[in-house]
Amino acid sequence: MPLAFAPYSIWPVALISPALLIILVDRNMSLRRLFLHGWLFGNGYFGFGIYWTYNSLHDFGQAPPLVAAFIAALLVIYLALFPACCLCAWQWCNRQIGNRAIWLLPIFWFSFEWFRGWLLTGMPWLSLGYAYTESPLSAFGAIVGVYGVGALGLLMSISLVQVVRGRRYLALAPIFLIPVAGMLLQNIQWTEEKSEPLNVVIVQGNIPQEIKWRYEQRQSIFNVYWRETLKLWDSDLIVWPETALPGRSEEIQESILQPVSDEAVKQNSQILTGIIVSDKANQRYHNSLMLLGEQRGVYHKRHLVIFGEYYPMRWLLDFLRGWINIPYSDMTPGSDAQPQLSVKGLKLGLSICFENVFSRDIMRDLPDANLLVNVSNDAWFGNSLAPHQHLQMAQMRAIEAGRAMIRSTNTGISAFIDDRGQIMQKSEQFKTQTLTETVQGRMGVTPFYYFARVQGILAISILAVLIFLVVRKRA
Repeated sequence: MPLAFAPYSIWPVALISPALLIILVDRNMSLRRLFLHGWLFGNGYFGFGIYWTYNSLHDFGQAPPLVAAFIAALLVIYLALFPACCLCAWQWCNRQIGNRAIWLLPIFWFSFEWFRGWLLTGMPWLSLGYAYTESPLSAFGAIVGVYGVGALGLLMSISLVQVVRGRRYLALAPIFLIPVAGMLLQNIQWTEEKSEPLNVVIVQGNIPQEIKWRYEQRQSIFNVYWRETLKLWDSDLIVWPETALPGRSEEIQESILQPVSDEAVKQNSQILTGIIVSDKANQRYHNSLMLLGEQRGVYHKRHLVIFGEYYPMRWLLDFLRGWINIPYSDMTPGSDAQPQLSVKGLKLGLSICFENVFSRDIMRDLPDANLLVNVSNDAWFGNSLAPHQHLQMAQMRAIEAGRAMIRSTNTGISAFIDDRGQIMQKSEQFKTQTLTETVQGRMGVTPFYYFARVQGILAISILAVLIFLVVRKRA
């Protein structure tokens, strides 16, 4: 399964792998044994797909190997529960209504993936639909989002299983009709252009995580971004990555922020940079984006990373801070209602790092936002699969929203993505680099804007009906 996702992007594997799993299980298999099959499948799926969590905790969070391995394994074990529960739900229906229940499996998969994206603040990494980002099915993302694309992919897998089992060849229909429909949908333009395009520059500083927060490196790190920016003042917007400026806003207001803003005004340009905005008196720290230049503004990250930016149940889990050394791991989330920043009349839908993984965090700025901007510090992932997977998720967000996305990262992969999810330009990893592109703002909404509002109700209703039927049967 991990081969279906970036950087390999062999999307037919996402069709074949679930089909093989379904073929392996037997209708007469006990629920306990079926659960074990699904759980082992999930361990392979996520164990190889998100192994990089160990690197993040050990190599950059300085956690001891055993602690890092334990937390990474715990996450994999937890995520593996979802495909296991999905198989059990299907098998239970199979025993009630027979072989026809196999066609319910995509509905259950959709529901359990949605639930995985919400429980404990959510971890929707490697949702099945992302594997189809470079396939004809990607166009469905503008209608049913990533969970819906995953369900359609699983429907094709089931169609393949039915043919292998000698069922009617009519079962082949989804394998042909869904991709054809997807290719036709690619000709539909759900949103329309707004005003003149912006000339945008991304500056990728390539600052090693090991020196990023050292006080003595503060000026040299700023010099990297400033040196590149001085060459690019003819741009409308220059985007620096997450926490590009080391240190708290209070500490560098006079020495860096104000001079940079004044120079941007003189050059008739704007700089959008990641920064820690602090209120030391009240012990509040925000992971933020700050717009410098004639138009000023701040966006505070709303969806914080559990254990990385905040600790839940602090009274119980505070001891973890003694094992894991992550700077500024006690952040305050921004409010849901924040004024949108704008550049030359185009409003920006902003997200920081992990927020890009969630459709709901991106869609909340629509329909007002004309452009999407995501900044990240993927140096935490090292040279692993994660930066590639993160970029793939950004592509799906652009498809769902019908908006171009500007993605600026510290060590790569930075990219310009158009409103159809196609990469216009991308950077190399671990290289100081700039990218320049003319980006078109858009207005209007895709059908997913409306579907996103009801998909949670749909998923919860499906699971609620299943639980009700199980309880009623046992009674």
